[in-house]
Amino acid sequence: MSALGDARAHARMEFLVDWSRARGVRWSDETLEVKNVSTSGGAGDDRGVTHRGIFATRAIAGDREEDLVVIPRRAMIACGGDGGEADTGRRDEGARRGGDAEEAQDELAIELLRRRSAGTRDEFAEYINSMPTEYNLLQSWSEEEIDALQDAQAKALALRRREQIRRAYARNKDRLVDLLGEGGASFSDYEWARATVSSRAVSVPFHAAGALCPMGDMFNYAPPDAPELIEVVGAPMHGTRDCLDDCLETRVASRLNEDARPVPGYGVYDDVAKTFAFKTARQPEGRRGVREDEEIYVCYGEYSNLQLLDFYGFTLAPDENPQDSYTLDVNGSPLQVFVGGFSWTDLANLRVLIAIQCASTTKAKINEKAIRDIARRGGALGAEAELRTFSAVRDAAAETLLSFPTTAQSDVEALNAPTTSLSENMRLAITWRLCAKRIVQRAYRWADARCAEADAEVAATAVSTISLAHVRRPKSSLKGGTHGGS
Repeated sequence: MSALGDARAHARMEFLVDWSRARGVRWSDETLEVKNVSTSGGAGDDRGVTHRGIFATRAIAGDREEDLVVIPRRAMIACGGDGGEADTGRRDEGARRGGDAEEAQDELAIELLRRRSAGTRDEFAEYINSMPTEYNLLQSWSEEEIDALQDAQAKALALRRREQIRRAYARNKDRLVDLLGEGGASFSDYEWARATVSSRAVSVPFHAAGALCPMGDMFNYAPPDAPELIEVVGAPMHGTRDCLDDCLETRVASRLNEDARPVPGYGVYDDVAKTFAFKTARQPEGRRGVREDEEIYVCYGEYSNLQLLDFYGFTLAPDENPQDSYTLDVNGSPLQVFVGGFSWTDLANLRVLIAIQCASTTKAKINEKAIRDIARRGGALGAEAELRTFSAVRDAAAETLLSFPTTAQSDVEALNAPTTSLSENMRLAITWRLCAKRIVQRAYRWADARCAEADAEVAATAVSTISLAHVRRPKSSLKGGTHGGS
């Protein structure tokens, strides 16, 4: 951005802060500052592209929660009344309409368009002018950009979203004409409004689509800590680790690393005060607070990268989102693989299924309840079953990797090529598929290592079961005497 562009952006931000304060928004200059920050471009930086973020102008302690931005109901763009006692009927109506989430989003999007069409006459003009002019949700992607995702399920989701937004516009076209006049609103205007609602609205109790909150919607997203996952390499071939508690303590200790980013903040509506507050999170013991001049993040929820693309129009770079996952089809059974390991439930179900198949093949009797209990605690069900389980996982991962038209390495090169001019949606598509491939590559490596461990265990067991009683001793050539006797 040029110096002139920076100056204009700074001036617009000052206007927005002043406008927000005039409507009761509590925002402390002694604590917060809005800055333009570089946008990550997948494997590297997309040079020259910036986004806004909220930074701490002082250190914020982690031993307690602290209000950062507090927005009263009157400063929000929302439907469903102010949530007060006199608005009970309208709240109930909003809740009923919100039973259909898409209809609720229509209502808030149309309210936003109504206000935008009024221009500077509308009391929210300053806030609306600060909003992005375009978004990158899947609903707006072209056929070429959708195809660049390279994954059948991801492409099907994007195509479904495109169809849904077109149907929604057709459903509301007459309503838009009645509200906005003969011209109504164009499809691109309606799509913009729906994308704004999807990516910027916060959850409130009085309307299912949420509400648009000035200043607070400039907090950028950070994911929560990783879920508890099953670590398979090095684990016992039957049952759970004896040192499971030690493993959990080690994992917790890694989260308390002084260099680890603080647990992100959150937002909550106060139904008594009729305000929405963005707060810092109280940090776990040993986890630091926010440092001076560090960006303050808020967690919107536990989302995979595909969900982030779908709802918000962005994705995190490889390994930045511990909630990101890819689901493999393992002989018809789903196996969700996260950045850090296998889904507890999916792997337990797969282990039980294959253990039962093994028992059926060998005519062995098994206690299904007992093996289910072991698997649900994260345990393995024997070396033979483990070998078959992870051979199937390895095969599924290999097949998935071969199904992608490009490799992970070529995706990295495409993102980092200095002469390549990629659209933002194309860059997002390549980044998403690179994240997916990295997860599947890890699944392959984990499965391959586990197969090697199980194969060695099976071989060792086979050797140890040879009975020495069946080994024939050589007969002595001397009858009734001893070797070397005279």
